[in-house]
Amino acid sequence: MKNSIEAVWKEGFLHEKSLVAPKINDLYNQKSIHLIDRMKRLFRANITAIVTMALLIPLVYYFLDVLWLGLAVSMLLLLTAWYSKRQMQGIKDLNQGATSFDYLKSFDQWLKNSLARNQKVVRYTYPVYFLIACSTIASAWTREPELALKVQQQFPGLTFVGSFPLIGLVLMGLLTLLMVYFSGKIYQWDVRLVYGRVFKKLEETLTEMEQLR
Repeated sequence: MKNSIEAVWKEGFLHEKSLVAPKINDLYNQKSIHLIDRMKRLFRANITAIVTMALLIPLVYYFLDVLWLGLAVSMLLLLTAWYSKRQMQGIKDLNQGATSFDYLKSFDQWLKNSLARNQKVVRYTYPVYFLIACSTIASAWTREPELALKVQQQFPGLTFVGSFPLIGLVLMGLLTLLMVYFSGKIYQWDVRLVYGRVFKKLEETLTEMEQLR
């Protein structure tokens, strides 16, 4: 029967037969608790921020007169929040093992698996966000026929599709393909920006505890 999380933290990151001083054991035990709690708070804060954006963005797009695009963005954000919340439920099923060190290792593996799954998802969502942004610009362009006419007069050699320059559509397509290709890199940069310090702290703590074991 698995230990409860409280019992695991009470046990510490080493077994009772370890020769390491109890104070050191307790120090890393408290360090582990603080680290896990900090990560959970960051995850919850991120989900809250996503939901808040999902509620506010339709208002912005309403004033831009492209409400349907705002609703599309909002739906994607809410799906992202739901998916993130669902992944957080997996923390409850982690292998708690005999010590807090086992639990921390299990948490680290869950984290890596979650990031890998998210990276596959953003390969599709990031390009969709980009296309919605491009559609917003295109919508604003089509509402200004005078601007399109002025561009046609200044650049008579340009080919237009409707009122939109063909070169703009080609550039939009190329940028979308680049977004698909670099979505993983962009996601990794985004994760490091938000969680970089705490992830590094997790790695350092696991390394120190492994050496003491």
